[in-house]
Amino acid sequence: MTASVPPPRDPAPGGHSTPGRTGLAYPLPAGMRDLLPVEARAQAELARGLLGTFALHGFELVTLPLFEYAAVLERGLGALAEEELLRFVEPETGAVVALRPDMTAQIARLIATRMADVQGPARLSYQGSVLRRRRERARREQQIPQAGIELVGLPGLAGDLEVLGVASAAARAAGLTDFTLDLGHAGIASALLASVSEVGRTEIVEALGVRDTLELTRRAEAHGLRGPLLRAVAELPLLHGSGDLWQAAEKVLGATPARACLEELRRLADAVGSAGFAPRLVVDLAETRNLAYYTGPVFQLHATGPGRAIGSGGRYDGLCERFGRARPAAGFAFVLDELGWALTSAGRVAAAPERVLVSGAEPAVLDGLRQSRVACAVAPEGDPSAYARAFRYTHLVEITLTTATLVSFEGGARQALPRDPRALGAAVAALLERGPEVD
Repeated sequence: MTASVPPPRDPAPGGHSTPGRTGLAYPLPAGMRDLLPVEARAQAELARGLLGTFALHGFELVTLPLFEYAAVLERGLGALAEEELLRFVEPETGAVVALRPDMTAQIARLIATRMADVQGPARLSYQGSVLRRRRERARREQQIPQAGIELVGLPGLAGDLEVLGVASAAARAAGLTDFTLDLGHAGIASALLASVSEVGRTEIVEALGVRDTLELTRRAEAHGLRGPLLRAVAELPLLHGSGDLWQAAEKVLGATPARACLEELRRLADAVGSAGFAPRLVVDLAETRNLAYYTGPVFQLHATGPGRAIGSGGRYDGLCERFGRARPAAGFAFVLDELGWALTSAGRVAAAPERVLVSGAEPAVLDGLRQSRVACAVAPEGDPSAYARAFRYTHLVEITLTTATLVSFEGGARQALPRDPRALGAAVAALLERGPEVD
């Protein structure tokens, strides 16, 4: 069953929730939001489906803590600005801890400590929320639900292809058939900017990120780039697309230190294209996402709807070494809100589950329904229609001394049921399974 999460709604200014009937507004921290039953159910089903696909490909689930000592997280998260971390002081020790802004660094810590002696490669999956203080005006959510995989111990092309294959399979299994895979390589920009100071790199990467070629050229010149390096940096934003850009890229990067990275990316793109992982493949040589974090190919999945990647990942061969155990690694994480939004935009919305209210029933009837996997609860006294609409119950089971009847809240169709509690449960399950045949 396809499950899609309704597009996330930004909280009101100041992080306030929507006023209730009394007119009172109960504030939430900025960027936080509640999920009501429909949203929570859809997101849970979506995460469950992704984790199921991960498991089919050999990735085992781990659970990670919501916060860790800030020094531990900072060891692995050089790409995140300090102001993006949510920190507080642990009362018991006085140490500074931080809510996790990323789970990949936690996986690296786990691999280097509790799984240090485990034979690789390690295939691990995870699901949970990360917390980031975003600076975007249009999208202010700070709690970001994710589900992802990490492949630790398998280097190079083989590892990258496995991660991308699982990501593609998970997107399709979730119900998404139309999406774009965007490939880049963190090493290209890093190699071109190796001689530039840290401040200069930051300024140049900022211009690269917004594809401002004039400002990019100005900043590159200001920080000492000349000749082939200057030309290569200035032309990187033009090396993007789905056609054959390799000949143009070779002319620009062939005489620079980025040539080896270009060849690595080309081999990956050729293999991905041959494998048919995505309906569309785009290559972006100006990708600058998390240069302090990723060391090799980087990838994103895009689809109509959210306007941001529904998932992203890449190769980060240097991360585990920061925790004392050098191992090659690559991973990918879906953002559940964005993936759900894309599914909704594609019309892949799951049907609401069948839920049953029961009136006049003894506990044995409820037990029989639940043993048949029918979600049910006792109906309120009087007319249950308003209650059913509010809490999305689809049917009513009416029990009298001599009869049992299944009634649809939509249309009022009625169907006689056996009076025996166990037979009744099985009959209701069968009728709900047949769906439209109930009348």
